[in-house]
Parts: sequence; C-alpha cells; structure tokens
Amino acid sequence: MNRLYLITKTFGHCICLLLLIYGLFLLTDQTLGLLLGVILILSSIKYYLVKRFTRSKAERIGLICIVTTVVLSSALLSSFNFFLHQTLTPDLPARAKNQFYTKSLLYDNQFLFKRIDFLKTLSVKSSKEAVVFYRPEDEHFANLAIKHIRKVITMNEKLIDVHQPVPVTVILYRKPENFQKQLPVHSYENLHGMYVPTEETIHILLTEQMEENDEPFLELTAHEYTHHWIVSYLGQRGLVNGHLPRWFEEGIAEYAGLKSIEKTPRFLPLHFIPFIRIQSVNEWANENRRNSPHLPYRQSYYAIDQLVRDGKQSKIKNLLLENDQNFYSTFQNELGESMIEFEVRFLRDELREYRENND
Repeated sequence: MNRLYLITKTFGHCICLLLLIYGLFLLTDQTLGLLLGVILILSSIKYYLVKRFTRSKAERIGLICIVTTVVLSSALLSSFNFFLHQTLTPDLPARAKNQFYTKSLLYDNQFLFKRIDFLKTLSVKSSKEAVVFYRPEDEHFANLAIKHIRKVITMNEKLIDVHQPVPVTVILYRKPENFQKQLPVHSYENLHGMYVPTEETIHILLTEQMEENDEPFLELTAHEYTHHWIVSYLGQRGLVNGHLPRWFEEGIAEYAGLKSIEKTPRFLPLHFIPFIRIQSVNEWANENRRNSPHLPYRQSYYAIDQLVRDGKQSKIKNLLLENDQNFYSTFQNELGESMIEFEVRFLRDELREYRENND
C-alpha cells in the first residue's frame, strides 16, 4: 500500500511539475526561457544532491523520477522555446506557441517543423489581436489585416456580444500550392481563405483581384476572423460550435465580412435551397461547388440579415449559446416560428425585395 501511495504521489508530482514548467515556458521569451531552463535544471540537481541522503531507497527513486522530469522537460522546452522565438518572432504569444506544441503532439508530429520551415521565410507583425505572417512585399496586406480585425471585433460586439477573442494567427500566401499544403484535408473548391480552429489560424491566399482592390481582401479577412471570433466566444463559455448548422455560422461570418466593407450582395431568390440541406460541412461544400446553381453564402447572409431586420438581432446570441437541445427547436422557441415558417417568410420577403429592385 505504501509503495502504491509513493508511486501515485510521484506520478502526480511529475505531471503537475510538467504542466507548471510547460506553462512557464509559454509565458517566456527566448532569453528568459533559456535563463529559466538553466535555473530549473541547476535547482533540481542541487535539490536532489541535498535530499538524497535523507530519504529511503524508494523515496530516492521517486526523487530521481521527479528531478529527471524537471531536467528533461526544462531542457527540451527551453530549446524549443528558443527555437520558436529565434526562428519566427521574439514577440510570439503564448497562445501561438501552445498551438504549435499541441498540434505537433496530438495531430502531426512533423507539423511543428514543417510549419516553421515555411513561416521562417516570412516576415511577421504582431498585435494583441493577431500575429500576421507575410512576404515582405505584402506588408500592406498585413497592416490592413490587423487594422480590419480590430474593426470586425467592434462590429461583432454590436451584433452579438462584448468579447475580446484570443489572438489569432494569420498567414498570407502568394502561391496556391503553398496555401493548399498548409491546410488540413478539405473538399472546398476555389478556396481563397480558411480558418482552422485547431490551429486558431486564418490562411489567406492573396489574388490579383486583391492587388487591384483592397475590398475582397478585407471582406475575406473579416469573414474568416468572424469564424475565429465565434469559436473563441463559445470556447470561453465552455462550448463548441458543433451544434451550429453550417448556414448559421457561415451566415454570421458572411454578414460580418460584407458589412465590414459596407457592401450588400445580390441574391436571386430562385436559387433558394432549404436551410436544412446546408447544415453540415459536406452539404455546404457540395452546394457551394463551382457548377452548383445555389448560392449558400449569399442566402445565409440574407438569413442573418432577415433576423436583424426583424428586430431579432439579440436572438443570434441566444442561438449561438444554446446547445442543450436541437438547434431548430431552439430556433422555434426563440423566434416564435418554425424553420419552415421562417423559410417561407424569408423567401417571400426576398422575392418582394428582388422585384422592387428590378422593376
């Protein structure tokens, strides 16, 4: 029993120390990280030398395990910490470092090195809202991204709720092959931007159209950032976005993107598709393919616009936060009409507006 207790106690101490050391290195820069590593290693060795003669054999083994954990974790984390800051940017935030580590550990053990090999070829700008990686000739877009993200935060707070999202990483690409190589597997066609929640990263492919006019870039940045805003907003409340139909989340993102550049899209109601057919990622990708007659992004924009025009803007927050029951049951409870009734009214209103604007 004593041996089991000692093993459990030692294991618990090792785990707690490992997590504590990990957290400390997330918060330190390259120089302070190296200094911290040296202090932890020397202190743990000194502690062992002092305590080794005052313990039983079993306790000494436990002490060796604890000291070994501290020494190895300090050496590895201080090295990786220095490598990240030295390779990327001295201002790399804790959140971004945590993304690199967790992605490498949980998803792809080569991710850290592959991503860094690419990012170290880029320049970087940092703010409390975002870390932007870009080619030197694209500094204009990097500045635009940081400035526009601040605007989108204010807009989303007015639309939904006050919230300061966790910092996001933004990577700007010039070559489509580099862009696709850094993305997870997906089924989207003609893709120019993607937010990856597991990385808290926005990937944007710069195009010739963006060179001629900033608006497409600003719209795309706002759209993808709003996905991050939603995930962060839910995450800080212990929720995930899995309960949300794709049309609803994409509708909010599309609404934010277009409103951020004060643009109203054109939507043909005859292209309408039942919302229940665009609620999963695969359904959305299928209806958004090149040869699809439907326009799910525009339709979803107007669904959110309909809620705002109906004076039901506050219901958007309630729908985001409610995940204890079926989304459409919550929708009916909050809005006082079923999804089908909303669709009928939505289509009627859009047809009327379309006729008025085209007579």
